[in-house]
Amino acid sequence: MTLRKIIVAVIVVFLSLAGLSTKAYPESAQEPEADFTAPDRADYTDLGWTEAFAAANDKLSREYAFTDWKRIDWSALFAHYLPLIRQAETLHDEKAYYSYLHEYLFSIPDGHISLTAGDPSIPLSISHELIGGGYGLALAETDDHRVVVAAVLPGGPASRSGILAGAEIARWGDVPTVEAIGRIDIGRVPYRALTSDVSPNVESSIATAEHYRLEQARLLVRAPVNTHIEIVFRNPGSAEFRRIGLTAEEDGGKTFSLLNFAVRPDFSGRVDFRILPEGYGYLRLRAFADLNDMSAYPEKIYRRIREAVSTFAAADVPGVIIDLRGNYGGFDQLAADLCGFFTSSETFFESPVMYDKRDGTFLSLGDLYITPQEPCFSGPVAVLINPGTKSSGEGPPAFFAKRPSSCVIGFHGTNGSFGLAGGEIVMPEGYTIAYPYGRSVNQDGQIRLDSRDSVGGVFPTRRIPKTVPTILAYAAHEDVELGYAVDFLNGETVAAR
Repeated sequence: MTLRKIIVAVIVVFLSLAGLSTKAYPESAQEPEADFTAPDRADYTDLGWTEAFAAANDKLSREYAFTDWKRIDWSALFAHYLPLIRQAETLHDEKAYYSYLHEYLFSIPDGHISLTAGDPSIPLSISHELIGGGYGLALAETDDHRVVVAAVLPGGPASRSGILAGAEIARWGDVPTVEAIGRIDIGRVPYRALTSDVSPNVESSIATAEHYRLEQARLLVRAPVNTHIEIVFRNPGSAEFRRIGLTAEEDGGKTFSLLNFAVRPDFSGRVDFRILPEGYGYLRLRAFADLNDMSAYPEKIYRRIREAVSTFAAADVPGVIIDLRGNYGGFDQLAADLCGFFTSSETFFESPVMYDKRDGTFLSLGDLYITPQEPCFSGPVAVLINPGTKSSGEGPPAFFAKRPSSCVIGFHGTNGSFGLAGGEIVMPEGYTIAYPYGRSVNQDGQIRLDSRDSVGGVFPTRRIPKTVPTILAYAAHEDVELGYAVDFLNGETVAAR
């Protein structure tokens, strides 16, 4: 059986983090020495809540690809959450049952770990209870550790109280705001049910501390409706701080849309490219998969990439910008092929290592290389990323971070979830747990990009400073990242003269 047939037969393409992040096997990887057998999809819907949880924990402890890497203590997690699940089952409290599953999974820092609700009413009800009210503002932290108002909801509590965008928030309640942000427990709140994300019934864990902190800041400004908070703030241009009270109001989750540094594009395989007014080529890739046929290599996307590079070459552009912000992932082979248009030499990309259910070990499936493609663009390249850049989408930034005359640009790094997804456990009441049972390693056998101790992914080689002006510009929908990419290419063009 060929590896491609194995892929189609056994890979359950995993859709997560608000939409569906995927990572499929490389078509060109070498054949394994023996057939590979993927873990079975587990269906525990006929079991009781406690029995199903015990079975799920056991399956994850054997098949999850990063137990040692992330130092996951499955026995400790089981001992902590089993009594809680049992209590929820005794009381037949489905909200508590869902909440404990959510907390359990969020204790594993991996963007490929997710919990999907077939009926979103339970997570939606929980989110309304916990964070249904908003204070009418969005907060961001600057590089010098101040907390500022990035945007204000027109007509909301903050706006009516005279708080302006750019205001500094010194205290939130009885503690400094930087401390208040750190107290938010993301695992307790299924907040995507209130967002405008692609798939609000999918809750995914967070892999890096940097991304976690961003989400904590988004949640700080939300609370149960009618919750009152005292804050200390100073508007732009004012020398004095003021203390005021704000009361959370029902707003349908509108503060979530005010600011999101991990924003993702529409969920599609559409490829956009054009030549910018500054003369540079611009290529936008939302996913490395054809969403109409997730089982096959996405030839249409490959052809669009080749068309884009050919157009740039014909126009003799002096530089190219590749926009991977919020890229959902997909086929590693396509991610490697994208890189192939920007190199003249074969380069190692990854080695996938997968759990083999036959003997319970992890089996190497061979190596995937970046193969030079035609035409080849040898000029400078700027790659745009954010924490929504996930899974296979993180492979090209890792390549371009080391390519000469190239730069990876963003306020923050990528998601830090480069594992090979596909594991699926269906729990009672229609909740589905998804997890990665494969990992990507380098030529020395070391795990690539997946977070450890909450640090991972690809860091910007040119990080955009988080100052009040850049934060306000970003919140006002100015494309700050694209502007920095143009500035980088301008500098490279001048240096080449």
